[in-house]
Amino acid sequence: MLRRGINLFLVFFLIACENKNETHDITNEVKKVSINLVGQQNYTHIVSIMNDSIKHWKLNNLRKYIEVEGTSEYIADSLLCFNNNKTRFITCLIGKVLLKPNPTAGITFFYGEKINNLWYFFSGNHIFIPHEMKNIKDGNPFDFKELHQISLKEVYNGYLKSNGEINEEWFISHFENVGWCSTCKTTEDFQKSRLEDVKTLWLQRDTTQPIKQLP
Repeated sequence: MLRRGINLFLVFFLIACENKNETHDITNEVKKVSINLVGQQNYTHIVSIMNDSIKHWKLNNLRKYIEVEGTSEYIADSLLCFNNNKTRFITCLIGKVLLKPNPTAGITFFYGEKINNLWYFFSGNHIFIPHEMKNIKDGNPFDFKELHQISLKEVYNGYLKSNGEINEEWFISHFENVGWCSTCKTTEDFQKSRLEDVKTLWLQRDTTQPIKQLP
């Protein structure tokens, strides 16, 4: 019985290692395409201003971006997928709710778009991930590496065509659909609609308090 238990453990361990290696390979492949396109320095800069924007929203308790210490936490994923024009990217926010005995997790599509030479960021659809997907009983939440692994299929699948080229139709389907605006027809219409959403988001905060700035 002990030997069988050891054998089962080794099988699960090997499968886990294989999945981690595959995740690492896919992540590197996609990141390499994006970095080769926009350049390492520019890639790092955009990641930095994106993370600063998210911190700023958290600091001001903007709707959709509220984080309760000890109860919930989320971060932006490290992978950004850029379009050929280098004016749009798709990534995701990966987060977890830490309430035991039933912690949950989720992935939110997150978009960057360069409008009038400035980067703006928007959140999209949310994917709820029940703890039962882990198929374990320890009550521990997903970690961010596990959530990134899920996002490779649920978020980034479709970025590259089978020949390795960037799939521009994938970006159009994400940035120009009725989920953003049911009456919009052109790229400019969709951009204008998203900028209005940004304005509304800030107006919905506690306007009796001044806007807090990052240290």
